[in-house]
Amino acid sequence: MVDESIFETKDEDDSAFQPANAATLSSGDIYYELEKRGLKSTGFPDTDKEMLQRAFDAEFKNDLEDMRAKRKEKQRKAAQQAGLMKRRLAMEKMLQEEQDELARNHQVSMMIDLIKENMVDSKLRMEVNSINARSLAKAMWANDTVTCLDLSSNQLSDHSGSYLARILQKNSTLKKIELDNNMLGPKSCIAFGESLTTNTSLIYLSLDSNPLSTGNDISGIEALSNAVKVNKTLTSLNLWRTGISAIGGSILSNAMEQNTSILICDISHNDIKMSDTRRIVDQLDRNLLAFEEYERKGREDMRTEAEIEAEKRRKEEDETKAQELRKWLDERRDDRAENRRGAEERRIAQMQEEMEEMKRLMDIKAAEEKKAAEELAAKKAKKAAKKKK
Repeated sequence: MVDESIFETKDEDDSAFQPANAATLSSGDIYYELEKRGLKSTGFPDTDKEMLQRAFDAEFKNDLEDMRAKRKEKQRKAAQQAGLMKRRLAMEKMLQEEQDELARNHQVSMMIDLIKENMVDSKLRMEVNSINARSLAKAMWANDTVTCLDLSSNQLSDHSGSYLARILQKNSTLKKIELDNNMLGPKSCIAFGESLTTNTSLIYLSLDSNPLSTGNDISGIEALSNAVKVNKTLTSLNLWRTGISAIGGSILSNAMEQNTSILICDISHNDIKMSDTRRIVDQLDRNLLAFEEYERKGREDMRTEAEIEAEKRRKEEDETKAQELRKWLDERRDDRAENRRGAEERRIAQMQEEMEEMKRLMDIKAAEEKKAAEELAAKKAKKAAKKKK
């Protein structure tokens, strides 16, 4: 008997795909099919048919499930491919929008080119629309000169705001960004939360007068709060009039109690409960006291380092002077020794000259005495010769 439950198929199943029917087989075929499946015949035809039918039904069920799984995987891949195609077309459309918009506004186009080439000042204020803002965000990815970016009051959309938030994932130079009075919503807030979890350069973020939290959507505030828990460089956060609800305020206050770097956080004109506001203010006070203590210690350390450096320089100067003095004394000693050697050499030379002069005079005197003796002897000889005559 065929199991009816296996016929509960989905609409897309092929109705022609059915399990084999053991009742249509001969006794020999039934025996063969049982043997092929490792099943032993009972010797009773009806029992063997039922046993074989159960095997047919189980095989059919497995084949059907496998077929459905393959069809589902094929559909998934087709849907994935369609999604990729849809995203690619959307990306191409956005790129074309950006190119067309830049072509219409040569001033903005030229400024974006200058940003890419790092040929702008550190403080940048621009008037852009939501489409140009996307091009600006991409240009800022490679910029390392702009430290302050002001895009306030441009009516920028939530989509463009998410692009601007991603600047912080690639740019490590930007320290201050102002996006007040735009149309940034939860999507932008989520993107800023994701970026601030890794960014280590931004100090000031102002999202003043943007609908970051609309209705019951607190996803953006949740993402931003998660970033507040881990970010260590942001010191000023402006969330004035951003639609934060009581639930969002509670989430934000919980996160702020884990933050040690934010010193200024404007949360006025929101629906945050007074108790949560008090918690945020108390944490800001603690952060400020810790910062002032850190600064005081830093100044003391700087003074200590300056004193150590001054003492080091004084010792180096004293050592230099001592070395110069030793060198001067050595030079003076060498000069004196050289002078003494010169004087001694001159004295010896003078004595040699005097001895040579004395010897010369003695030689002259000896020669004169010899000549006088010879003349005297000659006179005596001449006298003696006369006496003999």
